[in-house]
Amino acid sequence: MNYKEAVQAAAQQATAKGYEPKRAEWLLLDLLDWSLTDYVLHMQDEMTTQHEQLYQQAVARMLTGEPIQYITGFQSFLGEKFNVDERCLIPRPETEEVLMYFLERLPKQSVVADIGTGSGILAVMLKRLEPSLKVYASDLYEGPLEIAQSNAKLHQTEITLMQGSDLEPYIEQGIRLDGLISNPPYIDESESVDMTDTVLDYEPHQALFAKEHGLAIYRAIVEKLPQVLNDQALVVFEIGYNQGAVLKQMIETMYPQLKVDVIADINQNDRIVAFKWSE
Repeated sequence: MNYKEAVQAAAQQATAKGYEPKRAEWLLLDLLDWSLTDYVLHMQDEMTTQHEQLYQQAVARMLTGEPIQYITGFQSFLGEKFNVDERCLIPRPETEEVLMYFLERLPKQSVVADIGTGSGILAVMLKRLEPSLKVYASDLYEGPLEIAQSNAKLHQTEITLMQGSDLEPYIEQGIRLDGLISNPPYIDESESVDMTDTVLDYEPHQALFAKEHGLAIYRAIVEKLPQVLNDQALVVFEIGYNQGAVLKQMIETMYPQLKVDVIADINQNDRIVAFKWSE
């Protein structure tokens, strides 16, 4: 069997299970660390025994609905590879836009925090792209922090990891911030009926869902902002497509002096809530 035949067979199996057939090709490329060009060059080659065994085992997992990123153990983000597993959420492409929006508006040498860091992708990339930043990253759970630590080591970046709920670790240590970014759990549990089994069965629910129609974590963070933010600190939240107006209203009701912006992503879905802090 050559590589093309193996992919075609796996694609047929994926289709029969109701999955996107291109997953078969993506899986092979990620497993072998190949580019599409590599695949085109080698697709007619006889598959090695090692590659055949590796691929068949991975295909079996794929056909259960397990995300490719958990099978291969990594996700690409801004062109870089990051470790991921079932302890953390798989980062989405839209989050790249959120990161760049935040970074482009931050002064150099700022002290910043990533709240609910998960795999640590935001914190690590902030430090990589702007080494002058002092970067903190926190999460409520130990598992994601272990993944974040592995990614900091992988990318040789120095970030400070802390465990705790919302802003509590920063308050406890008296840390003041010039910037805060967060992609917290923001999905209302009622929306689970519209989500795929691949997400629901494998990705950690604590990283997906939040109470108060998905707004609970935002509220917990926003209520404590006066205790951690310096004047003119930049705050950027990633949000669900239907949360912009209600989150803007929540923040401006708590702090009438603030001007809160809601920014759409490349697909014209509301993706970012942002504001500059002032007393």
